[in-house]
Amino acid sequence: MSLRFDWYPSFQHEEVISRSDFVVDKLITKGMAQKTKDDLKRTTQQILSALYGAYTSLPQGTTSVSISLRSGHYSGTAYSFRVVTKIYECLSELKWIKSRKGSEHKKKVTRMWASGELSVAFDELLFTWIPQEPKPKNALVVLRNFEHPESKTKKGRGKKIDLSVPETAEVNQYRSDLYRYNQFLLKHCISLRLDDENLNTLATEMMNKPKEDRETWETEEERVNCLDIRRLQLRRIFSRGSLEQGGRFYGGWWQGLPEIHRPHITINGKTTIEIDFSTIALRILYAQQGIQVDLERDLYDIGLEDWSGDSDPRRKPIKTYVNAILNDERGNYRLNNQKQKLIGISHHDLHKRVLAYHEPISHLFNSGIGLHTQFIDSLIAERVMLRMMEEDKLVLPIHDSFIVNVANAVRLLVAMPSVFEEIMKAEIGLSLSKIKWSHEFSPKEEEVRRRAENPNYRDEIIQHRVKELTGPITIMEEYLFSWMKLKEELIAVDKR
Repeated sequence: MSLRFDWYPSFQHEEVISRSDFVVDKLITKGMAQKTKDDLKRTTQQILSALYGAYTSLPQGTTSVSISLRSGHYSGTAYSFRVVTKIYECLSELKWIKSRKGSEHKKKVTRMWASGELSVAFDELLFTWIPQEPKPKNALVVLRNFEHPESKTKKGRGKKIDLSVPETAEVNQYRSDLYRYNQFLLKHCISLRLDDENLNTLATEMMNKPKEDRETWETEEERVNCLDIRRLQLRRIFSRGSLEQGGRFYGGWWQGLPEIHRPHITINGKTTIEIDFSTIALRILYAQQGIQVDLERDLYDIGLEDWSGDSDPRRKPIKTYVNAILNDERGNYRLNNQKQKLIGISHHDLHKRVLAYHEPISHLFNSGIGLHTQFIDSLIAERVMLRMMEEDKLVLPIHDSFIVNVANAVRLLVAMPSVFEEIMKAEIGLSLSKIKWSHEFSPKEEEVRRRAENPNYRDEIIQHRVKELTGPITIMEEYLFSWMKLKEELIAVDKR
């Protein structure tokens, strides 16, 4: 796969910076304007950072950096076609990259990979935790719409394009809050508790993820089918040309991880748990109608025989269908044959049962209201993230759920329903994911509270192992240890 060079973070490492300076020195000419010099330095740093990010993505060797050599692609962007072209040509002359040129006639982009001396340098810091430059505030809020939103067909609407974002006080607040959150996030190490064999198995699984799964994501940038644990920073993406549609947070690598593997995520080497809002979209709609729904009521139980609650295999496709038809204004959405067969009833019967079970809000289905409920849940998510951050506790959002260190689970269990009630004036339930340590078990909420509240409880923290006694350090341990070492060095500097 190939990702655009400007989709990668800018890495603040002496190896990247020194090589960037080397390229810039070769390209600066006498009398060159200072602005051009600044653009040259910034763009070179970005392109080399992208090459490093692609080089260290897993499975190794499967990800390239895309770069356009057509001037029209740079209109309205933060980069200059002339500057990008100069850097590309210089890297080619230095033999620091190998590339596959795109076709101008077919409007294909050029793909490139680190090579030669540059790849040797990258090998030296292959799985090192490296500080990142926070994305600029003006890049953190994105407004999108279709090319032809008035079209009645999906094909006719065309692809999604970025629109100009209104410069309002509200937008500036969104940007400032997310910038602070990204700064906070970039101080932490988000990794996986997996050995090398399982890590590569996971990366291969992500690479082979079915196309239909990737197409459900909001933006092409998020349709990433490689494992790149350096993709941390979030943006808010609004839809349909409205700042009250969508607005969810995208960009974190953990969001693309298959759900079954999320329990392996660690924050600073510590075990995590995922906490979900229960049926948040439907409960938002009920709350807006002034209807309080029993917290114990399963809103996806539409009366099928032998229903077994959360563990019922039919629940997930029903959930997919219910949430899809909130946005399906034309009534065209259908589950695929496999999912429909699993539910065991016809499409017509499924639709009829959903409307009957949710009769008080049935008029809202097929109305396009789903993107507005996403906007509401994005406001809730933002407030939860900021509230936890103010307590120096990091949570990782996955739209309507959060990943948090087990030791901080109790605080999150309090914050999530509290924020929902503040905004919606209604109550909501929560559900907890499975925790995976050295063995698997599924604790109840009471078990999480007991462990987190126990003053003698210590979460599993990976300590540096002696190679001679325990074997080689894994890729993920190497990544974590490099973060620990840098953190200790920074603390030492602060104490001087």
